[in-house]
Amino acid sequence: MLLAFLFEWGVAVHDLDFDAIRSGEKPKAQVLKELKGIAGKARTQIVKDYVAWPLVSALAAGGVSLAAESLRATRGRTRAGSAKKALGRVKRLRRRQRKEVARDIGLAVLRRGATTYRATLAANLTANVVRNVWSYAIIFCGHFPDQTYTFSQVEVADESRGAWYVRQLVGAANIEGSGFFHVASGNLGYQVEHHLFPDMPSSRYAEIAPRVKAICERYGLPYNIGPFSQQLGMVQRTILRLAFPGGSPQPKPGPYHGGDDDASAAQRNGRPVEVGAEA
Repeated sequence: MLLAFLFEWGVAVHDLDFDAIRSGEKPKAQVLKELKGIAGKARTQIVKDYVAWPLVSALAAGGVSLAAESLRATRGRTRAGSAKKALGRVKRLRRRQRKEVARDIGLAVLRRGATTYRATLAANLTANVVRNVWSYAIIFCGHFPDQTYTFSQVEVADESRGAWYVRQLVGAANIEGSGFFHVASGNLGYQVEHHLFPDMPSSRYAEIAPRVKAICERYGLPYNIGPFSQQLGMVQRTILRLAFPGGSPQPKPGPYHGGDDDASAAQRNGRPVEVGAEA
C-alpha cells in the first residue's frame, strides 16, 4: 500500500535501472547525474505544493482578515466606499488604543493566515495521496492482471511489425467503466487501445475499441477486459504471490502465433503455451 501512496516517487526512480547499478554496468557518474535531476524535480514540486501555494493562500487570507478586523475595530457599519474613513478613525485613536487595536488585528491576521496555511497544506497533501493511489490503481490494472503477459528483451528481439501489435495486445488489459470513469482515468481504462495506438488522442479510444475487439474475435486473439474491482484484485494477488519465495505467475492462455494452428487452438481453449521470441 505504501507503493500506492508514493507512486509518483516510484515512477521517478524507475528508470535508474537498479539491476544495472548493482552489476556495475551503469557508471556511478551517470547515476549521480540522474539522481540530481530527480532531486531537482522533487524539490520544485515539494516547494510548490507544501510551501509556495500554502503561503500564497495564507497571505491572501491574511489580507482579507486585515481588512475585516480593521473595520470591526472601528465599529464600522459602513456603506460602500467608507473603508477609507474607518481606517482614518483608527488613526485618530489614542496611542495606547492604537497599539491595542494593532496588536489584536495582528494576532487575528496571523491566526487566520496560519489556519489557512495548514488547511492548504493538508489539502495539497491529501490531493497528492489521492492522485498517487488513483494513478497506481489505473496504471497497474492496465498492465499486471493475471491475463497480461510481460516479455524479456530476448523474446522481442527482431520481432516483426505484426508481432509488435500482438505483444501490445496481450501485454495490456482494459477496465470496464462508465463514461465518467474513463474521463476520470484519462481514458487509460482503454489500455489495450493505448498500447496499440500510443499516438492517438485518448478521447478516440472508446470509438475504436469495438473495432479492435471485433478484430480480436475474428482472428482468435485475446481482448483482456474486466471490472475495476476484478482487475485491481488480480493485481494485488499477483504482487503478493511474486513477493514471496516460490511465487510464480498464474497460467495464461497462449498468445496468438500467426499461421500456427496448434498455438491458435491452444489460445482459444485457454491452454497455456510457450511464449516464443515472436510473441
